[in-house]
Amino acid sequence: MTTYDVVLTPSAPGAAPEGLESTGVATFNRLWTLVGVPCVNVPGCKDSRGLPLGIQIVGAFGRDRETLQAAKFVEAVIEG
Repeated sequence: MTTYDVVLTPSAPGAAPEGLESTGVATFNRLWTLVGVPCVNVPGCKDSRGLPLGIQIVGAFGRDRETLQAAKFVEAVIEG
C-alpha cells in the first residue's frame, strides 16, 4: 500500500443473494480482516437482475480517515 492511497476491489464474488436468509459469501473480506486494514463497502452497483453488487475500498493500516474519504468519493461517482 505504499504506491496507492486505496485499493478498489469487489466485496463478494457476485451479487447479494435474494431474500433475507443469507448475506452472501464473505471470502473477499477475510484478507482485509486478517491484516487489520480499514475496509469500506460502497453500495450502488447492481447486476442485471437488480441485485446489489458491493465494491470495497481498502486502505493502508492506520489510514481510516483517508479510506472513508475515498469511499465517500466513490459513492458520489456511482450516484452520478
